[in-house]
Amino acid sequence: MKKLFQKLIKSFDNTKEGFSGRKLSAFVSIMTAIYVTAKKVPAEYQIEALYAWLGFALLCLGIVTIQNILEFKNGNRSESKTTLETTITNTETNAEAK
Repeated sequence: MKKLFQKLIKSFDNTKEGFSGRKLSAFVSIMTAIYVTAKKVPAEYQIEALYAWLGFALLCLGIVTIQNILEFKNGNRSESKTTLETTITNTETNAEAK
């Protein structure tokens, strides 16, 4: 537990011993989501609030970008393949080579 607090304190200076800002932002958003969703949001809106907080956590971690959200919303899709499509293509190519 002491090591956890030390790493948390070291996160506030610019050394590599601390946690990353992305992870801290995602952690704080999830903890806030749990509290706000459970205690402050009416029961009929809790799932929508949870989706919003989880989306914010994904943005903080960089898993989803604003550009991804806008493309999904507008129905646009870039010409480049997604990571999943690239992985599937590589797996198929490797399977055929064997």
